Amino acid sequence: MHAVLPDGLRLYYESHGQGLPVVFVHGLSCTHAMWKCQAPALAERFRMIALDLRGHGQSDKPPGPYSVPMFAQDVLRLLDHLEIERAVLVGLSMGGGTVQNFALMYPRRLQALGLISTSSEHLPAVRQRFYEWAEAAERGGMAPLAESLVASWIAPQFREKNPEEFEQNVRTTAANDPGAFAASARANAVRNWTDQLHRITCPTLFVGGELDPAGAVRNAEIFRRHISNLEAHLIPGVSHMVPIEAPEQFNQILLGFLERVAAP
Repeated sequence: MHAVLPDGLRLYYESHGQGLPVVFVHGLSCTHAMWKCQAPALAERFRMIALDLRGHGQSDKPPGPYSVPMFAQDVLRLLDHLEIERAVLVGLSMGGGTVQNFALMYPRRLQALGLISTSSEHLPAVRQRFYEWAEAAERGGMAPLAESLVASWIAPQFREKNPEEFEQNVRTTAANDPGAFAASARANAVRNWTDQLHRITCPTLFVGGELDPAGAVRNAEIFRRHISNLEAHLIPGVSHMVPIEAPEQFNQILLGFLERVAAP
């Protein structure tokens, strides 16, 4: 269903289950559907809400520029629309950047934080790659870019064993509006708030794949150094798309964390 925000922006979201609200925020070029393997497990005990960020999926795609704080504000306004005072936020990659910004901007609205395959800063080469993707999308559309993007995020062995899932992710990426994708990629490129992480004091979970080319081991160490209330897990044999590549392991870790957060 759609939430119409005060400025008229329509954000698509799906809500399942009852209990402590847990809001899931996807990565660049993805949609709420990337959390499909989590919904059945979580909805038995929690209220699971998965949204499409602006520029993605079934949400509106206004002209850019976008920013990660803008995405975080959209999440806040969705919580207001749903009359949710406090929630757990879980974000992957760009979604992880979004929920970090939410934690820094609106700490009173946050009960706990899940950081999946994400970072608080980009190395220069990674930042440049986002700019190149944005230019390529504007120049030639998403179709020539989609397969190489997804291949860079999913481990080769997962692709070999699950070709249908890989192709579904390629189709989702190819369906992106090129302008909205470019605006999102540029917004994501400027990530750099490591020096503010100490302000995040709520229970925080980090999960990454050891094969992630975005550097999960390095990112975990940065989060450990700067966030005092952190629980970190690195999953072997898995790349960037942890909830898709290793759903059972990820769900077990996440449910354990959420049950501890929800405990009286």
